[in-house]
Amino acid sequence: MIGRVLGNRYEIIEKIGGGGMSVVYKAKCRVLNRYVAIKILRSELISDSSFVEKFKQESLSAASLNHSNIVNIYDTGIEDNIYYIVMEYIKGETLKDLINRKGHLSETETIKISKQITEALKHAHANNIIHRDIKPHNILITEEGIAKVADFGIARAATTSTINNTSNVIGSVHYFSPEQARGGYVDEKSDIYSLGVVMYEMITGVVPFDADNHISVAMKHIQEEVVPPSKKLKGIKISEEFEQIILKCLQKHQSYRYQNASELLQVLYLIHSNKIEEIGTVNNKYLDELDSPTIILPKLHSKILNHNEEMSEDNENGNQNSEKNGSIDSKQEAFNNFFDNDNNKTKIIIEKDIDNDGNKEKINIKDKNKQKTKKSKNKKSKGRKSEEPLSKVDNFKTTLAAILLAIAVVSVIGFFVIKALIIVPEVTVPNFVGVSEEEARDMATKAGLLFSVQEREFNSEYDEGEIYDQSEQKGSKVKKNFPVEVSISKGIKEVEVPNILGKYSIEATTIIVDFDLEKGNITSDYSDTVPAGKIISQYPIANEKVEAGSKVDFVLSKGPETVYSIVPSVLGINVESAKSTIIANNLSVGEVTYENSNEYEANIVINQSYPAAKEVEEQTSINLVVSLGKAETPKPEEEEDEDNAGSEGEDGGEGGENPSNPEEPVVETQSQINVPLPKDKETVTLLVYKETIFGNEEVFNEEVSTKDGSYLLTVVGKGTENFQIYVDGNILYSENGEDYIEVIFN
Repeated sequence: MIGRVLGNRYEIIEKIGGGGMSVVYKAKCRVLNRYVAIKILRSELISDSSFVEKFKQESLSAASLNHSNIVNIYDTGIEDNIYYIVMEYIKGETLKDLINRKGHLSETETIKISKQITEALKHAHANNIIHRDIKPHNILITEEGIAKVADFGIARAATTSTINNTSNVIGSVHYFSPEQARGGYVDEKSDIYSLGVVMYEMITGVVPFDADNHISVAMKHIQEEVVPPSKKLKGIKISEEFEQIILKCLQKHQSYRYQNASELLQVLYLIHSNKIEEIGTVNNKYLDELDSPTIILPKLHSKILNHNEEMSEDNENGNQNSEKNGSIDSKQEAFNNFFDNDNNKTKIIIEKDIDNDGNKEKINIKDKNKQKTKKSKNKKSKGRKSEEPLSKVDNFKTTLAAILLAIAVVSVIGFFVIKALIIVPEVTVPNFVGVSEEEARDMATKAGLLFSVQEREFNSEYDEGEIYDQSEQKGSKVKKNFPVEVSISKGIKEVEVPNILGKYSIEATTIIVDFDLEKGNITSDYSDTVPAGKIISQYPIANEKVEAGSKVDFVLSKGPETVYSIVPSVLGINVESAKSTIIANNLSVGEVTYENSNEYEANIVINQSYPAAKEVEEQTSINLVVSLGKAETPKPEEEEDEDNAGSEGEDGGEGGENPSNPEEPVVETQSQINVPLPKDKETVTLLVYKETIFGNEEVFNEEVSTKDGSYLLTVVGKGTENFQIYVDGNILYSENGEDYIEVIFN
């Protein structure tokens, strides 16, 4: 798969990850000239047509998400039965790697990351996308500490067979919600449960449920209660409020959890902005209210009502002794009339404690008191015959009952009053993006929101002092005095251009990136002072201030410029004239040797080392062979041999097979060198030198394509020749570590 180009656009460079359903590669987008991540489905999943169809639909849905805490999906495609998704390439690590590296995270770190994950879920849920596979492995943490949720849509496309197919997917059971483990209905509250598991693991370093096999883990999610993080391991520091938030996310029943990501996000912001101390006990009641929407009054209220019922029964039994209880009936009637008047004004429903069946028993105070009043009136007519004073015990009972009932009524009324005070109205979040900090503070105050600055970062799209991001989306509804965090631009980030003169290309590129810049256009030129392959000039120049991310162009040296001359023909002329001619053509006279010649007179040039009209570098040495004239007359046998040699020469052309014949031409052959090329560029400059006794001779200098991964270079020479090869200024070493490539010509 490495080196393959998908969609005629994405060139796969290297494998960077993988899982049970897919493999992830780093790739280069040739159109936008940027790095991307490509997730390719494993071949064994392609046979499931329903899975493929769901994958297509979900990948399109995930591509519609656009949020700073979600890994962006750029493109999807199918090519040669390869299903792939093109995503944002993230430099950083997974949350799982971060937890493993640190052991566990602090509460502040956990809340900060949890807020960002919840922001992502809030955006996804608003677009009707349920993640279904929230776990630390699917959360990426950038080098700047930003959390980004990955794999939106792919998890939704997984079938039951997929879960049983690979260990990697089954491993997600540690983060399953109970309804997922049962195979039940899954909604946004399932993602909240999984996030609760992730929060639990961040703060403790371990998952809440673990076992020897996956089925046991799933059963624990369904049946067992969660051990609070503070009791899971020794030394875990966590506030009671944050622990309650985690435990609420991990409720077995969906209705007992936070009902949506917005609810969870508001509570996380309250904790993160240190508002819990300001809210005090009200905040704890707020958390409890989310657990149980209907507030149950203390047990004292039900005892009061039961006691009043007992007193009514006692009064009815008092008819047996009318003489003794006459005055009691009279005072009891006054007591009942007093509270009956209040009940005529207000009808109050009190909820008693939950009974064993989990049902709430409701008692209407007004109706009870009316019943008591009727009973008292009946007893009044019977008890007027007795005028005896009340005993101290009966007096005490009557007074105590009145006091307790009054407390009950006041408590109920007070509860509704306090509840009315606690309920906070909702306000609409305005758009802070693009406005100044001062203006945004005024807008927040008018809207009834708390304003805070989360960060100040460089931003090329917004001027210095302008807001470029806000924690709550414009138009969203939040509680009054809810804290909204903003990010303010520091304007364009300027950096100083480094000095890369005299550096090789690969070293210069590293320096440029370290200075938050990018490598720009690379060209080459001759230089008499800078060795080949090193940088002779750059733009912008060193120490100049430029915007971060700007490109730095530079020029690589090709070494001294080579000037060529045409070799003249000096055959058949006097040796001295030949020397003058050679020098006049900016060449030098090399070795001069002498031989006998029957054709040329003495001191006449009979051979030269380079053929006439050949183009060679200036000051190349031209070797000459000069005639000594005819040789002395040989003996008869020698003459015969010489005659034979002469006849062979005539039959074989100019000199036959005699290697010493001065007219034999210089023979060169061709050979090929396979030059490997880098894969992260579209084109490179290929510069080739041949080593000669007169120095390096440039034989090739062109810009070539890297599409095939290598370039087949044709070179010319004889015997054994050494070649130096530069790819974008970087010298190519041989397998033996030499800085030249040895070529043997046949």
